[in-house]
Amino acid sequence: MIKLSDYLDYLYSEIIQARKKADEKSVLVAKEYANHEYLKFFKAPRFAFPAIKMDIPLKVNDISAQSKYDFKLDEAKFLSNLNERITAVNKEKQLNISLVTKEQIQNQEFKQLFSTLEKKDRKLVKNIDDEVKKIDISSQIKSLNIGTFRPQDTTTTTENLEMNRILSETIRNNYSLVSTKLNDIYIDPNTTGAEDKDKLFINLHIEMEEEGIRIQTFQDKDGKTIEEIIFE
Repeated sequence: MIKLSDYLDYLYSEIIQARKKADEKSVLVAKEYANHEYLKFFKAPRFAFPAIKMDIPLKVNDISAQSKYDFKLDEAKFLSNLNERITAVNKEKQLNISLVTKEQIQNQEFKQLFSTLEKKDRKLVKNIDDEVKKIDISSQIKSLNIGTFRPQDTTTTTENLEMNRILSETIRNNYSLVSTKLNDIYIDPNTTGAEDKDKLFINLHIEMEEEGIRIQTFQDKDGKTIEEIIFE
């Protein structure tokens, strides 16, 4: 797995080295012409690369990015999503988790949790799911005073775990994306693997036009050595 920037740097370096080798070869040929009985009357050949164009297929292995999220609570939407998930899990796994009422999510400690999430400055994070996991959902559920959120003796461990998961997912869905910062794209130049059919592929179109620089050294009137870079 290679950073896209490193791969482009590699291509650039290789093209420069190719140009250097071509110029070195031209110098050798020019010397041979100069020392040849007849060729010295001819111009020594030199070929340049005025432009290079490449189309390179690449496989994207990973994208490193950080995003900023804000938590915005829509109480009615939150309650609806929460109960929809509870109903689906009860049906799928044959559980008996009670639906949540509006009064329950208006519990003071529950409201304090939402208030904390809304006011918290969201820094750039790699994965919002990892950030949600940092919230102590189990502790929040146990600290509430009414209803399903207080585990009862008759509540099974499976139902407790499922309720934790449902609540975490519902909280996660109330985060909205504010901005994203792309750090790196990791690619693989090998695109021939049969196992890569579901990977993301991009076509990299590169055009490089030849330019030259010369470094000229001279001395000024005070005898100081001056270097001048000349762009051609």
